[in-house]
Amino acid sequence: METGGRRFSFSGLLFALLLALELSFIADMLATRGERGLPAMALGLIFALSLLGFAVLGQLKKKLVKWLFILLTAVALLLGGALYFIWLDTYRNGVYQDTDKAKAQVFGGKKVMAIVPHEGDEMYLLGGVLEQYVKYGSDIYIVYVFNGDSSGDGVQRITEADAAMTSIGIPAENLIFLGYGDQLNLEGTPLYLCPEDEALSSAAGFSSTYGTDKHPPFNPGAAYTRKNIYQDIRTVLLRYTPDLVFCTDTDENVDHQTVAMFFEQAMGEVLKARPSYEPVILRGFAYSTAYEAPPDYYVLNALSTVKPGEEDFITDGGSNIYNWADRLRLPVYPGVLSRSIFSSSGYAMAENYASQNAVARCEGSINSDKVFWLRESGSISYEAEFWVSSGEASTLKDFLLSQHTQSHQDPGYSDNTWVPAADDGEKRVIIKFPEPTLLSRVVLYDNPSLTDNVLETSIRLDNGAFYLSGPLKPNGAGTEVSFDPVYVEELEIVLMETEGSGAGLTEVELYPDGYEPPFSFIKLTNAQGDFIYDYYIDPSGREELGLYAFGCSGDPADYKIICIGEGCYVSNEEGKLIMNCPEGKSCTLTLMDDSGRLSDTVYISNGRAWPVQLAQALEYHMRYEFKGGENSNTLMIVNKLKELVGRA
Repeated sequence: METGGRRFSFSGLLFALLLALELSFIADMLATRGERGLPAMALGLIFALSLLGFAVLGQLKKKLVKWLFILLTAVALLLGGALYFIWLDTYRNGVYQDTDKAKAQVFGGKKVMAIVPHEGDEMYLLGGVLEQYVKYGSDIYIVYVFNGDSSGDGVQRITEADAAMTSIGIPAENLIFLGYGDQLNLEGTPLYLCPEDEALSSAAGFSSTYGTDKHPPFNPGAAYTRKNIYQDIRTVLLRYTPDLVFCTDTDENVDHQTVAMFFEQAMGEVLKARPSYEPVILRGFAYSTAYEAPPDYYVLNALSTVKPGEEDFITDGGSNIYNWADRLRLPVYPGVLSRSIFSSSGYAMAENYASQNAVARCEGSINSDKVFWLRESGSISYEAEFWVSSGEASTLKDFLLSQHTQSHQDPGYSDNTWVPAADDGEKRVIIKFPEPTLLSRVVLYDNPSLTDNVLETSIRLDNGAFYLSGPLKPNGAGTEVSFDPVYVEELEIVLMETEGSGAGLTEVELYPDGYEPPFSFIKLTNAQGDFIYDYYIDPSGREELGLYAFGCSGDPADYKIICIGEGCYVSNEEGKLIMNCPEGKSCTLTLMDDSGRLSDTVYISNGRAWPVQLAQALEYHMRYEFKGGENSNTLMIVNKLKELVGRA
């Protein structure tokens, strides 16, 4: 075809089209990392203008357009190949070095149990910590209450959990499936509000416990009743009597709320039945600090778990009782951390949960620490008799801090709170021991409702000693009143000032001795408080470090400093730990007490970080473009083409 004496070039138009497509794809890829990405209209405009320009050029200089396409394609292939090999090096060598071998007193030689609602919740609650217990030889048992069948196949979920846990070294025989279906309810009523013996059906239509041939249910064929679930949790605790018990706490998921409340109730019964049994009890969250955490994985050095929400306490599910400042931070297994998420053992574990697309949550759930809240179990209140001036005294020594037996507009209100009658002028609790008993601490728990608070209490011992508590922590966390150890047979607690119609006490705990942490450890941090393991120091070669300590001194001056690496050293400047590591150098840094019992060792490098950062940016970009794709016009176009082909 000729136009105005010039032959029309189809090849020029074809190469113009290919060039326009290449430029549009590159523009979309470059913009995908933005918060909003490139608007489809802008992408269309880029495509239209580039197509028009190259089409005109293709008619005038068709060879030039052809060679421009070949050149752009060659450059793209060469650049893509170079980027691939940079990424491949990070993928192969990005796993954090495991230099520390000194956490046996934290993770070693223990019987550990984790009680979680669904398959996968153990990963969000304890991912990275479970591997630490495996590393140091502890026995680990995972108890799954529900089969996760409300949005999938329960048998598949069980099989996935088996694969995930055995992949990190937890034997299949240590996985306990209670076998209940999800979202048990009676006419929409949450399970924990249902009658005790009412037979229920699950959202998936099941009415009795089930499992697989390899993992039968703990109580085969048990009807779905509130009583059976509670009794199974209590029986598991009594049968295994673990040294440490982890359990999820309440969040917006109704099954998670059920497990949290039933666990506290069951643990209270176990502690009463076995007074000498004092397990370490650690509560945590599967959602707010993991599943729903911000996707902050792609940084040069792993970040710590961030505080969810604006409050200073966890508000997820209305529990309120966990202050962020009181959290216990446990170090994770370094193999969970990698500069490439694909070589993280945490990502490998999540891949087993394909039915949940768990890998999509890895960027938020994998952090340099895992956070928990410790609950003491050695209260001697169970040995005493409680008398109250009005109301029900039993709620004051049942271990329950948050319990719902009816619906409330205030999700933080706890129905197991002792609330004196409105006309009670005494508001008094009298506690009597059968014989003189040593006492040094009283811990009072306020109703976790933020509008119903105890503003002052008095504590009078039978030796005449008198103490005031001051305002109790309004979110329901424990407020401790301590004094010199003394033998008492009777003490009196009076609510002297309150606000709100539901003001009262959920629990009174009594302890003969001062608080003794169940274990102790130290962990090096950066100046922002993030735990460090395999750490890229500031390129200047000089950076302030910090120290997290649990159950021991947090002053770096109390520890020996051992730095092994040419040209690297640590200085103590005005009480600050300053790491010095010249460019191109690396070292191992150890802090150790005089006994050698407490120590932490990390690897520090001042090497070239830009290839790692480039590889991370590329990996994040590709995962977001082709995995998430919410703002990917490329993916939208591909899906549209698939749709058109399917219609054809």
